[in-house]
Amino acid sequence: MPRWRALVPVLFALACRRATPGSSSARSSDDGAVGGDAPAARGEGAGAAGAVGAGAGAGAGAGAGERGDAAAAGNMGSDAAASLSASGRADAAASPDGASAGHRADAGARTCFVARGPIELPIRSPIALAVHGDAIDAVMNEDGRPRIVTRPAGPAPLAPVPAGRETVDGPKAAGYGVPCAVAGEHIFCPDRAGAVRRTNRAGAEEHVVASARTSTRIAAGALDAHHVALVYLASRQTSEGWVSEAWMAVDDEAPRRISEDGSGATALAVTPRGRGLLVLMVDARTALTALHVRPVSFADRPVLGEDSVIFVGGPGDRRTRAALAVPPAGAGFSFLPIARDIGTFGLAVVRVDDPAKVDEPMAWTMYPNGLDPAPVAAAIATRGGASTTWVALVRPRGPEVGSPRVLELGAVSPEGAFEPREELPTDGNVSDVALAADASGALWVAWVDAGGTWLERLACGLKARAG
Repeated sequence: MPRWRALVPVLFALACRRATPGSSSARSSDDGAVGGDAPAARGEGAGAAGAVGAGAGAGAGAGAGERGDAAAAGNMGSDAAASLSASGRADAAASPDGASAGHRADAGARTCFVARGPIELPIRSPIALAVHGDAIDAVMNEDGRPRIVTRPAGPAPLAPVPAGRETVDGPKAAGYGVPCAVAGEHIFCPDRAGAVRRTNRAGAEEHVVASARTSTRIAAGALDAHHVALVYLASRQTSEGWVSEAWMAVDDEAPRRISEDGSGATALAVTPRGRGLLVLMVDARTALTALHVRPVSFADRPVLGEDSVIFVGGPGDRRTRAALAVPPAGAGFSFLPIARDIGTFGLAVVRVDDPAKVDEPMAWTMYPNGLDPAPVAAAIATRGGASTTWVALVRPRGPEVGSPRVLELGAVSPEGAFEPREELPTDGNVSDVALAADASGALWVAWVDAGGTWLERLACGLKARAG
């Protein structure tokens, strides 16, 4: 977000920080009318809405599709990548056309090294990453139908694999700018009209299960071994006008609103927690932005837990994206790029306790300037009982207007501080990022840039996180 965009009523938002979450006025921004309590799909313009990539990082199901050759994964060890000596960020330089040239330092001095890739993908589309056993799926959206590229994700190598860039054989195509979501064996993909189709891994049993706001992202997760939940945004007409809200559809049951009365939702994320799911909802308004979390479980039927407002910040953009990384037990973190005050912009790292508390502790990681939308993704990598929360984010390289975008990977300390570890070389103008951790503790980063869509495996040193 350029600095002039920050000249908004932030002081008012700060004054409202302790206000009751549901007391903010609803937004009215949609055309048309659908009466009653039923959600309606409403248009928000063309192109991708910048919400949350679903299914990234957390044991979601793999899909059928284009099976990769395991030989290209290089020389594999029996364990995940060994912890390497700590180092600073890659000293990446901007090319004249705005691309991040990305000079990688010697691997012996790196926190992370490339284990495979970057791998070019055949569809230019934001990616949903799903780990299944010793494979990972990159799921692309062909206007409501998944296109899946599968690559091996066995034991991580103990040293860099000099495979280099892997390009696509054959034609490349443009996909839809809103990613699919993966939950177990099920894949959910929205189309340009807002219809959300559910298929299985083989691409069969396709049918429409929901009608979402067009150009908005969805999220999905498995409630248990037998039930899956789709979370999406829909518009509902209230006494205060049209409101964008969060809705949930479990299996083939009728959708259910999960936004509280008086609250809305403009972006979503879902992650497994315990035997259920934790839903993150961003409610971005012209006066303030509220960050909600709500647990969902299943006991003969879906059960909604308490809605907790863990953070209230300044005005937000409806394209604002957020990410969520929560372990099966204990505290996790949510990540929201937003203006901190009139002149600064950064990543709000908000703790998510179990159970969540109102107004959780948080820390800031500042950007040189603002960026709308500001892509962010998170995952938890585990090896040998130790785990680390990792974040992939896109930020401006410098404070000047039009500064090139940098794709940066970092770890999160137990206190919530973002510790930069790696700057990934790209072709510039990164518009989307997804992150997943496989069973070996290696990281998979997918991104969309000026050159196409890419997937890369990184072996990174792990540090224990707070429980």
